[in-house]
Amino acid sequence: MSFTTFWCRVLPRFYAPFVVMSTLNLTNGGAILDDGGGYSRHSAHEIIQPHPRYWLSDGSLIVRTQGHAFKIHRTLLHRHSPVLAALSTSQEANCDSMHGCPLVYIPDERGVSSADFEALLAHLYHDTPIDSDAPFSHLAAVLRASSKEQLDFPSIHELVRRRLGKLIPSELEALLKASVEQPDEALTLAVEYDIDSIKKSLFYVLATHADLDHDEPDGMLPVPDAPVDSTPSQPRFNLSPALTRRCQALLDELVAHFTPILFTVATAHHMACTDIFAETWMPLVIQPALESSGLCRPLETLQTIIELDWAAHGLCEECVRDKREEWRGEQKAIWDRMDGWLALTVKA
Repeated sequence: MSFTTFWCRVLPRFYAPFVVMSTLNLTNGGAILDDGGGYSRHSAHEIIQPHPRYWLSDGSLIVRTQGHAFKIHRTLLHRHSPVLAALSTSQEANCDSMHGCPLVYIPDERGVSSADFEALLAHLYHDTPIDSDAPFSHLAAVLRASSKEQLDFPSIHELVRRRLGKLIPSELEALLKASVEQPDEALTLAVEYDIDSIKKSLFYVLATHADLDHDEPDGMLPVPDAPVDSTPSQPRFNLSPALTRRCQALLDELVAHFTPILFTVATAHHMACTDIFAETWMPLVIQPALESSGLCRPLETLQTIIELDWAAHGLCEECVRDKREEWRGEQKAIWDRMDGWLALTVKA
């Protein structure tokens, strides 16, 4: 019989909460639950605060993670999470309780933060559901907390995976029109939790916007009077060394592939239109690309070339149509080659 169980049986019920809290301090690394009702005292280690939102008056289970305690509904958590059900069963034998509720500790090695657990509860209690309005930060938190490595909410984890797959564009045309929020965290999650459909988009966004160094292709000559890149410094992303190396390798492949395309003056079916390209390619294409890091962003640079008003510069309608089709083909070729460059296998 454990020390806590013995005293819970021997002392009158009136003293049990005090004894429980004292023994919790001894057996759980000095953690004290302070609910504002008198059950608190100084600890040299950690004071656990009742969560300001999820300390429910009719809750039937108290869950502690990091520095917070959550008084919530036992049946709701047990129904969704085999991990919490198993923790409750194994820890209830120790007679740890507060306010008549079993007290369950989430082991630190599971890596569950209070913020992520709060986000998971916000979905379970329909305060912030996983829908089209859910912000990325909320989805990321719920994805982590619901994973098998943390609390294992299988149905919720799969729901978030599907939602992230819709939130982040996975097709070329959609990506060119989108602004991807927190791509570094999104890529980290996509790789860790195998969300294959969005990996290519995220690798491209990070490789082309993370201010990485890139190799100059062999034989490339400097452009005369090329302006110094005056674009603002790029955002600094938080990536693991392994993911940084993959982004760097992708950028090198993109630059090597796109350099001859960018620096080769376009030609057309009609000689007059070819002459116009010869006169305008430097001021309209090469120079703006150099000024805006366009060499490192081939999909966007090709889109800019496509959208130029070539007819206003004298190209005939037929040549404009044919060249735009050719440049779209170049975009698709780059997009398709990225699967090989990244060694991606997209699951159906």
